[in-house]
Amino acid sequence: MRTILWDRDTDKFTPGQWFKGKIYPDRSDLSPDGRYLIYFAMGGVAWAIPKTGGTWTAISRVPSLTALALWPEGGDTRDGGGLFASNNSYWLDPYHEQALRDDTNLKRVFIRPAPSRMERDGWVRRETGRKTKAFFSYEKHLPEGWTLRLRQNFLNHQYELEQPEHGVILEFPPWEWADWDRRRLAWAEQGCLRAATLEARNLGVIKTLYDFNGIIPTKSE
Repeated sequence: MRTILWDRDTDKFTPGQWFKGKIYPDRSDLSPDGRYLIYFAMGGVAWAIPKTGGTWTAISRVPSLTALALWPEGGDTRDGGGLFASNNSYWLDPYHEQALRDDTNLKRVFIRPAPSRMERDGWVRRETGRKTKAFFSYEKHLPEGWTLRLRQNFLNHQYELEQPEHGVILEFPPWEWADWDRRRLAWAEQGCLRAATLEARNLGVIKTLYDFNGIIPTKSE
């Protein structure tokens, strides 16, 4: 996999660092100003830094994954990662002892800034019960009376848009991620990042911002 920096003001994309391993996006976070990434990962760093045990939490400077701060997870994947509380402070999950390194000059806080990253970013969690296909959902109110909803259980998730005034519900099973980006809706599907404005009863013209399909490392990378 490869990190790619997205400048949301210009929709310019800058290739970043290749990584052989797995990064857990639900336990990772960007600082509000987009300068830093906190991430939880599993990979081959155990041979390079044996104290990590193969899993670790790190803070890097976007779009690099090089750890400015590093906490070992000892091969465990049950915990790890964190959230930014501000541009200059962060919280780790769970409690970590001394970092193997920390060159960030960022402040660590010990009170979780929100129950989840989505709730911190304006989503509202709704419990739906186990009798439904989704055990819970997250909702975000958008302009023009639209609601963006993520229905989720332990196995899968699905995004949908609802406009109650017009009785419209649009389901998007292929969407892997979606959120409101200031004046438009942005989402990821089938290896592409796309965006569209919202009309009264449907999406506006859909624009593909970037096609990530076919990105593979060269011999020199």
